[in-house]
Formats: sequence, structure tokens, C-alpha cells
Amino acid sequence: MDNKASQIRIELPATFEQLAVIDGCVRAVLAAIPNLPDRELISYNVELAVHETCVNIVEHAYAGQSGRIQAEIALTGNPHRLVVDLYDSGRAFDLTAVPPPNLDEPQEAGYGLFLVRHLMDAVKYESKEGKNHWRLIKNLKGGQQ
Repeated sequence: MDNKASQIRIELPATFEQLAVIDGCVRAVLAAIPNLPDRELISYNVELAVHETCVNIVEHAYAGQSGRIQAEIALTGNPHRLVVDLYDSGRAFDLTAVPPPNLDEPQEAGYGLFLVRHLMDAVKYESKEGKNHWRLIKNLKGGQQ
């Protein structure tokens, strides 16, 4: 896969209905990697992490107000990894202030960020000049570009 074919950029309304488009883009990029071991598991985990991040953008950053999500999904080589950048202009928050869920007691919410952190190899968030930026990175072993 050449560099131009290994990157997708989209911008969508920040609604739950539109998240399936981002999910499909992640799935398509991962499906195009030859010889990717555990393809189904990796695809499921990455899609879930990206989806949970987007759900948090819709629910918390925009909190019922209209907005947009920009997504850039890219493969990089040596080492092979998938990089997903998500941008929004909603409300910012402090990523370090989010406590992990108490796994010993049932909760109805609070697992999304916990899942994202455990499914991806790196999760970064920053808010600057009214724009929020999430970067999710998954290292891919054995896939050839």
C-alpha cells in the first residue's frame, strides 16, 4: 500500500448515526493490510477504541450541541502502526482527571476511556485554541504495507 492509499481523511457531523462511517473507514484500512496476524481481533479492538472516543466527543465535548468530527486514519511503516487522529471543536477536558473505573463494583458508565487506553498502544489528547485533538496509535506486528 503506498502512502497516499494508506491515509483516509473525513469530516462528519458529530452524531451517533455518523460514527458507523468512521468505523467503516478504520475497518477498510485494516482490511487492506496483507498478512496482518489476528486481523479480526485487531480490527474489533481498534474499531471499538475509535468508536468509544467518538462517542465521548458526541456526548461530552458537544453535549447535545451540533458539531463536527474530523478523522484522519493512516498507516505508517517501520514499525507498522495505525494512527487515528480525531479533531473536534467541542468542550475540552482534562484527560488526567478521569479516574479508572472501579472494576470491583458495577457501574453504568465510565468504561469508555478505560477501554480505549487498554485497547490502543498510545492515547494522547490535547486541547489548543478551541480545538481538541485525540491521537490513538496501534502498533501492528507482521502486517506488510
